[in-house]
Amino acid sequence: MIKKFLWIVMISILCFAAAGEGAEAEGKPPVFIVDGNAVVFNESTGIPYITNEGRTMMPLRTCLNSIGCDVDWNEQTKTVITSKGDREVVITVGKNEIVINQKAMPVDTAAIIKNDRTYLPLRTVLEAYGYSVDWDGKSGIVTASSQVRMEYTPFNINGGTTGIFSRKQLPFDGFSGVQADVTLPTVMLAEKGDCPYVYFGFDRESDAGNVEGGFQFIEDPSHPGYNKWTVFMRQGNEWRWGENIILEQGSTHHLKFYSVKRSNQQVDLVIALDGREIIRKVSAVNDFSNASVKAVTAMAMSKPFDGTNCLSRSEGAKITNLMVMESGTDKYLDFGDYKLYSEWKPSVGAYGMWFGTADCIPSYLHFGTDGTVSIFK
Repeated sequence: MIKKFLWIVMISILCFAAAGEGAEAEGKPPVFIVDGNAVVFNESTGIPYITNEGRTMMPLRTCLNSIGCDVDWNEQTKTVITSKGDREVVITVGKNEIVINQKAMPVDTAAIIKNDRTYLPLRTVLEAYGYSVDWDGKSGIVTASSQVRMEYTPFNINGGTTGIFSRKQLPFDGFSGVQADVTLPTVMLAEKGDCPYVYFGFDRESDAGNVEGGFQFIEDPSHPGYNKWTVFMRQGNEWRWGENIILEQGSTHHLKFYSVKRSNQQVDLVIALDGREIIRKVSAVNDFSNASVKAVTAMAMSKPFDGTNCLSRSEGAKITNLMVMESGTDKYLDFGDYKLYSEWKPSVGAYGMWFGTADCIPSYLHFGTDGTVSIFK
């Protein structure tokens, strides 16, 4: 019974906005091309179509078979299980999420069954399998490409689904300090929970004990400093804020973030603002001799970033006189004198993850000739 059902159940998906003229206006079914090869659809496989809301719907079994995926169906749980290599993507009818290697990823459209076929946004599923996906509304062509190594998406950049960011990172050569003059951007938030940051951080190769610190926008209307900026430090799940530090949008401040070795068993982490120490905590780890250092301008989001769904704005952030201190020294040197670190790690998941220096996503990041960084769609 299950096998028979598998032959008739097609899942599918692709959720793109089809704007204006094109395939929808002409009434033609969309075309699906994978790595240059057109996928053939017929009545038995299901025919792609565009809904009245402008969403392009594709029969998923055929689409995923075209990239070498296995597709299975669990009638009892109404769940579709897809797999390729060591990557598994599970879709449950009626849930606004898919599960990628046991990690839930929200989607904006729940899977539904229609005419014995299950439908769900295809972009997220294909990107989970390492493919980039594009939609041409005029021609009605959906294109999937396995060549995504240089076409970064939020799903293959480390931290990419947390929001938009420009991250510059140095190698794991050992750094104990960073300082710069920072101009805080002006902000317009479109959704509750979105939150801009300008911050620095020290990463360890094991990831254990990574620490970040810098400027956080106060997006909570109940906070007395609402719509202004404060200073934060975060290590793991432990957060610290500078007491009564309220800073204006557009203001410029000198921030110094460094570690101090107190003993073989204790390292303190310190943030100084405009020459005054405002946060100090005992580090959860006592060795930063192989740490990397990074500088980040970001817009964290209340929902996972999919490359298109952020309407909040942060404009005019600027980091100048950026300097770093190597472990075991007491001299600050120009950040720009060092080679930037970036690395593709195929061992992370089936298709890897991009670590280190990254712009996530370039279409949202706008770089001014004066060195400013703005984030908006």
